[in-house]
Amino acid sequence: MFSVFTIFKAILIGFFTGFVASIPLGPSGLESVSRSITKGFREGFKVSLGAVSADIVYIIIINLGFLTFFTKSPKSYSLFWIISGIVLIISTKISLNSKHSDLSLEKSCFRHASNGFLTGFFITFLNPTTPSLWIALSGTVFNVWRHHGKLFFIFSISAMIIGSITWFCFLNILVSRGIKKLNPNFAAGTTKLLDYFLFALGIIFVILGIYRFIF
Repeated sequence: MFSVFTIFKAILIGFFTGFVASIPLGPSGLESVSRSITKGFREGFKVSLGAVSADIVYIIIINLGFLTFFTKSPKSYSLFWIISGIVLIISTKISLNSKHSDLSLEKSCFRHASNGFLTGFFITFLNPTTPSLWIALSGTVFNVWRHHGKLFFIFSISAMIIGSITWFCFLNILVSRGIKKLNPNFAAGTTKLLDYFLFALGIIFVILGIYRFIF
């Protein structure tokens, strides 16, 4: 039965679920922070919006019944790890090379400001941990509100997406404003450190993907 209280509960729980689930910084979150440091809030937030869009695509795919692709095809799923690792390696390698050769970040095909949205989207979409997260939520939080009815389900998912966007907005504002108070050399060193971390993460993804594919 229609209940304003239940809708409010669905929205509140969905919002906090999306907010909290977004706090752990994955590859796209680190890329977003890096852009906020070097280019400001707007460019970092573009990456975040791309990442959230990829999450929305996964929500749609999983809830349309394509869950079996991720749960019953370990060989195909392992390719996600390998492809994601390759994307991270190429992205960070181009960025590091451009810095070493004194080229501006705008000349990097992955770090070009106009491609910030697409960078966030593909890094998140190809991240092998992304479908795992939404599969887990689909079997728990989503499932609860799906039983309440389609309306509650839609409100819950919408609130979850808004919660995720709110966190990324807060994160990029915090980073972009905080970095202005720091020494420029410290800011440059921080972005370089993030690049090396993402590069190492890419290598780890590739190794784990190959291991999963073989064994």
